[in-house]
Amino acid sequence: MNIKDNIKKLLFEMDISNYKISKETGIAQTTLSRFTRKESDIDNMSLKNALALNDYYIEINKKD
Repeated sequence: MNIKDNIKKLLFEMDISNYKISKETGIAQTTLSRFTRKESDIDNMSLKNALALNDYYIEINKKD
């Protein structure tokens, strides 16, 4: 898996609210909403946000 695939799974396939992702990663809910509504492209996401989302994805998948 690559980072982009992990982010897509986290935002579009997993049943986790933007609120929870925001609280766990520090990324604003409005920023997350722009990606989930496809108003912003994941390819243009900042490296800081991409790494935070990828780390969160890996963390929650370790628990399963």
